[in-house]
Amino acid sequence: MTTTKKRMLFSATLAAAFAIPVAGARADEFGSNTPYYEDDAWYDVSEWFDGNDYNPTDEAIGRWDDEVFDFADNATSTDSDNDRGLFYGDYGYNNDSESESDWFYDYYDDGYSYWGNRYFSNYYDTNDDGLYDAYASFIDTDGDGFYEEFNYYAFESQSEGQDNSKEQAKNQQKELESQKLSVSGNVEETKTVQVRDREHLVAMINTKQGNSLAVDLGPTQKETSVQKGDQLTASGHRLKVGDKSILVASDASTKNGSVQIDRHGKKYEGTIEKTKTIDIRGVEHTLAKVKTADGKSMMVDLGPAQNRQAKLTDGEEITVQGVPLKVNDRVVLMARKITQDGKSTEIDRQMPDSSASTS
Repeated sequence: MTTTKKRMLFSATLAAAFAIPVAGARADEFGSNTPYYEDDAWYDVSEWFDGNDYNPTDEAIGRWDDEVFDFADNATSTDSDNDRGLFYGDYGYNNDSESESDWFYDYYDDGYSYWGNRYFSNYYDTNDDGLYDAYASFIDTDGDGFYEEFNYYAFESQSEGQDNSKEQAKNQQKELESQKLSVSGNVEETKTVQVRDREHLVAMINTKQGNSLAVDLGPTQKETSVQKGDQLTASGHRLKVGDKSILVASDASTKNGSVQIDRHGKKYEGTIEKTKTIDIRGVEHTLAKVKTADGKSMMVDLGPAQNRQAKLTDGEEITVQGVPLKVNDRVVLMARKITQDGKSTEIDRQMPDSSASTS
């Protein structure tokens, strides 16, 4: 496989932000970038699609409209859900950004990062085509605050930039800390920030220690009511984006109660057309072909089959939330949460050789 050197701004800035030597970390153990899906299993499943049921990545997941990817179509499409990486890079300001709002960027890429109990995972767009095509997970096996275990998986086996992306992920293993940070202070400003295919609410708070810190409160929702002047308490993990720090909150509250933070990804409703169980690295996963409300089909990886109590039935209504990935020339939604008959289940994507919490 040939690779070219690619600028991974977001990952690089993370590495620069946490330049902390890790005593005892197994830095010599570097995860393999073997494909997450085995070719035989993947191409067998892909035969489900015919006609216009499946289409390449010139439109948003769940509503593709032709069989041929064309860069000109992609560049002029009114759909911008998957185009952020092509035109804007990993963080920055819009051209019409007002100077008084430059305390944080107008857009950035969080890699759909997830922290669990001594666990961190992150997705990467190695070729800046607007879709993630690699994944890394990190485990703090002994609870010392640092990640000793590292795994890296490629979804797009021929993607340029995999080597550079993998090296940046390896650096994160040595430099990120697993403990949560808790802060409390007065909200000085708020703004809506584009984070890939979502809009997040970001608040700048003046902490009790006299420091200012930007806090990402997740995708904007009607229930989220955080305003200038509020007292905000938040906990999460801090990232460095460009020359700015941001706390990616997992929990937050004001005097009015808890702030609802949902980081499971974009939500799609549809009907299960077909399911198939395949082996992924020793674990049986369920893949589903789901027809969305507009009549288009999408492929969904529903995660390890043993994690779900409810049985999946053809024709059943289902709601899925997750991360859109590019697997060779196909797009797959990597589900993080599914809802059946009003009951929701979070997907456990823990690798079998690890012992921490879910991703």
